[in-house]
Amino acid sequence: MKAYNILHIVNANSIIDNSRIVIKDNIIDRIDKIERGDTYYYAVPGFIDMHTHGGDGIDIMAGSYKAFSRIAEYNLKNGTTSFLGSTITAPIKEIESVLKTGREYLQINKEKSSGGKESSLLGFHLEGPWISRKNLGAQNKLYVIEADHDSLSFIKNYSDIIKMVTFSYHNKKAGELLQVLIKEKIIPACGHDETLDNDIVEGFKEGLNHITHIYSNTSSFRRKNGFKHLGTLEMALMTPGVSIEVIADNRHITWYFWNFIIHNKSFDDIIIVSDSIKAAGLPEGTNKLYHLGELDIIIDKGVAWLPDKSVFAGSITNMHKMFKILIKDWHVDIRDAVKITSFNQAEKLHISGKTGSIEQGKAADIILMDKALNIKKIIKSGIEVAL
Repeated sequence: MKAYNILHIVNANSIIDNSRIVIKDNIIDRIDKIERGDTYYYAVPGFIDMHTHGGDGIDIMAGSYKAFSRIAEYNLKNGTTSFLGSTITAPIKEIESVLKTGREYLQINKEKSSGGKESSLLGFHLEGPWISRKNLGAQNKLYVIEADHDSLSFIKNYSDIIKMVTFSYHNKKAGELLQVLIKEKIIPACGHDETLDNDIVEGFKEGLNHITHIYSNTSSFRRKNGFKHLGTLEMALMTPGVSIEVIADNRHITWYFWNFIIHNKSFDDIIIVSDSIKAAGLPEGTNKLYHLGELDIIIDKGVAWLPDKSVFAGSITNMHKMFKILIKDWHVDIRDAVKITSFNQAEKLHISGKTGSIEQGKAADIILMDKALNIKKIIKSGIEVAL
């Protein structure tokens, strides 16, 4: 049994002052009221990242036990206690190889995460290949496909570990893909798309309820046959209940974009993601080439780019850095910051009964911080992580 005195325990909808968190057998056993809990200033739930490709020089697409383990260790040491591993647009056979090994590794990760050695790998997010060639971003156009019979069979075969799929909802085949995702209880996410207002509204009605990294290759206002149409971006912002991913690194989304987002969306519908790539945590420099799949990228001014700087190529940040940006730079209330970095993710992934808040009976995945929001201690499954 372990105990930690906390000045402020912060959850999505509450702050508990002067308390002691008592942990027993990997679980929060109880929270006691004390006279002065001043050992740690804040306790917040461990971050949950629903969209990350890797970090510390390793990419999910490496598809090996060692790669998954390194990424899980990197996430945990930066306060992300649970995550989805995101693949990129690639040949189906290559993605299948990643998933096949990932399915095996999930059992190993379960043991390591319960021992406080790794962040929990919750499953996988497929970012393509069923996207639009018109809104590729840093995805490889050579591997973009439509959702044919083989694609749907592939998803069904791995529905036990696929938790989210990003696709463009702009034709009949995409509609068939949506129906399979809903049936298999996989989060359907529209992104890298060319969807227009009428189609995306129909998708919302059918159960499409999540938007991948909004303002990053999300379809927007344009003309078709001379007539004006809104895109997924505008329709999602004005539709309650449709959650949107935000990369809050002050690069993909700046303070002005953020203010526009919260002018239109409730915090209930916002999910912060890192979209981090393998270069996260590594040195910057335009003279050094990294890779995203087969594409060359450079790191400059806190973000990844294609070498010609025509588009961003994922982020190099982590959830903790964005948590600090939200509160310190964008003036978000700390409870709302917790809501959009852990609570909403747990709700979306249907694991809120186990994690996403600091409550009796839930997993002891906790970050202890000082007043400046610096991490002082990370607790995973009740065990202190070596930083």
